[in-house]
Amino acid sequence: VSVDGSPWFSMREGLDRLQQKGHEVVVVAPEVSLHVKPSENFVMKMYPVPYTKEEMDNTFKAYFNITFEEGSFFERFFKVVEATKRFTDFCFSSC
Repeated sequence: VSVDGSPWFSMREGLDRLQQKGHEVVVVAPEVSLHVKPSENFVMKMYPVPYTKEEMDNTFKAYFNITFEEGSFFERFFKVVEATKRFTDFCFSSC
């Protein structure tokens, strides 16, 4: 299950506590991610994905920039739908 983004911050806290209690924690993550980074508190196993960090960052920025665009409700709605599809394609391809 892809947990990059805000779910990672909640999960990270739990992983840190497990490590403090003596558990060995292994995190399996795509080699390109928004927030999942190596740490001394867990072993990191990474796997390749079919996109670059730059592609993911550009899609993520475009997704949020739509919020500030002008236009009718329907124009913005359809842009958000299309941007959401592009962004979720990254999530699905990393699973």
